[in-house]
Amino acid sequence: MRLSLRPCALGLAAALFFSAVPVAPQGKQPDRPLEDILRHAAEKEAEYAGAHALYRYRLSVRVQEFSQDGRLLGEFEQTGDVDFDASGRRRLRLTENPYLDLVQLQLARVELDDLDFIPLFIFKPEQLADYDFTFVTAERVDEVDTYLIRVEPRRAARPGERFFEGLIWIDAHKLDVVRAFGRLKPPRTANAFKGLFQRVEVFRQPVGDFLFPIFVRADDVLVTRPDTVRTRLVVRFSNHERVR
Repeated sequence: MRLSLRPCALGLAAALFFSAVPVAPQGKQPDRPLEDILRHAAEKEAEYAGAHALYRYRLSVRVQEFSQDGRLLGEFEQTGDVDFDASGRRRLRLTENPYLDLVQLQLARVELDDLDFIPLFIFKPEQLADYDFTFVTAERVDEVDTYLIRVEPRRAARPGERFFEGLIWIDAHKLDVVRAFGRLKPPRTANAFKGLFQRVEVFRQPVGDFLFPIFVRADDVLVTRPDTVRTRLVVRFSNHERVR
């Protein structure tokens, strides 16, 4: 695990990659070693990931298509309950038929496997050595003081592995990851979205004693002829209930 406390100056390519994420230095440096911050955050990530695996919840997926001038062209919306089958595997049961009015994207239903590019949780303690971390700035997000940290894999993923690449916001006091923006590598394109929405933003909120992903959004561009279509993905998690 390679650590750096120098503020990270994002070049043009990185600024484009990270969209409109603010990176200008603001606030003071961490008052504790970055290694300690990351170790505590990773321990909580492992705790939250383990707890999340024991919850059922409602999952809503919305995909929208926009013209270049911002006009809504089409929309897809699906809502379902995520539960467990008799063997303990997660399953999605739709609560109603999906609403479909898309112009370009061919969607009929979104399965759970189609959403596996969303980084719900970032890393576990044993994975810290596989990443380089760079402290970017201290930032206040939704009335919470956070440390903005850039995360980059140190090596190529082995078969079956995937690494997060992007930015994370860690609560400066509780040391929880409260927000993430980036992608999982290597990307997977064999899903309903055909490679779209590989860079996503994930927001978390408390669920009982844990901090779970609640809201996910992503924007992309679908190149078509004669025009390009702007696309947007919004995923919401709600109605969490622990399984007995």
